[in-house]
Amino acid sequence: MRRSLKALLVVGVVALFGAGPASAGLGLACPDATTNPFAPWGDYAKYAFVPNGGFESGATGWTLTGGSRVVSGNESFYVHGKSERYSLALPQGSTATTAPMCISLFSGKMRFFTANSGAKSARVKVQVLYNGGVGSLLGTVGKLLGLSEIGYVSAGSAWQPSPAIGMLGGTLPLLTSSVQFRFSAPYDGGAFRIDDVYLDPFLSR
Repeated sequence: MRRSLKALLVVGVVALFGAGPASAGLGLACPDATTNPFAPWGDYAKYAFVPNGGFESGATGWTLTGGSRVVSGNESFYVHGKSERYSLALPQGSTATTAPMCISLFSGKMRFFTANSGAKSARVKVQVLYNGGVGSLLGTVGKLLGLSEIGYVSAGSAWQPSPAIGMLGGTLPLLTSSVQFRFSAPYDGGAFRIDDVYLDPFLSR
């Protein structure tokens, strides 16, 4: 019942403000979902690779704060390529934000690979940022409704795929120009690694 109420509220908010796809007219390339990297874990949705989502071009396109940095050592499954060699270190209190991305009107979820060598109770926060138009307003409404544009991911010392991080009701706010993903390590001892970040841009199942 609670989920149905949330869904109705989201529909009402979207109907009030309208909805539209992120614009490719701003020089942002909309990704093609051509691979299913999470199939070994039972997720057969098609995904697109986030720009420099494997950090093989260093920190290009990313905004890093608080000591986050690109380091040697790829995630252990090498889902994006056997020759890849780098990942992101996300020490406690640090953040890493992707470049802006164009996505479709009905956008589904994102996933990535992570490991944690710090406090076992620590969780990395994953945030979806809606840029332009009424995206910021609807993002705030989504938080109030408890929707999943913010997720918290736990990890052990071994690399593992994250759960799916959903977006605001599966529909973009009106005039959204782009979205970004922000990873934030907590201040309670987390020492995370992030690698191979993927987006399901078309709400595939």
